[in-house]
Amino acid sequence: MRERHTSSERSGACVAVGHAGSVMLLEIASGRLVWERALAEFPAGLPCEGQPVSVRLVEGTVIAACMGHVFAISAEDGALLWQVNRRGRGSGETTLAISHD
Repeated sequence: MRERHTSSERSGACVAVGHAGSVMLLEIASGRLVWERALAEFPAGLPCEGQPVSVRLVEGTVIAACMGHVFAISAEDGALLWQVNRRGRGSGETTLAISHD
């Protein structure tokens, strides 16, 4: 399931949720799904299918980590901005630390 809405259709602040190999962006006020992406859809992201996903929302970018891989996803539309593949460097959850957490 993948929905897309322009920023003008959004009512306000959003929260990123990582679960079972997927990342969702939800509006905080309504819980409405803005978009959802399966990390396995991205190049070399297949090991993330069904696995725990850590997420952080940083300045309009969702940073997601899973199975040693790190993905930067546009909060605007769910598009992949970049990724770092570290296959064999993680098993299960990959944690994130952001300087202003």
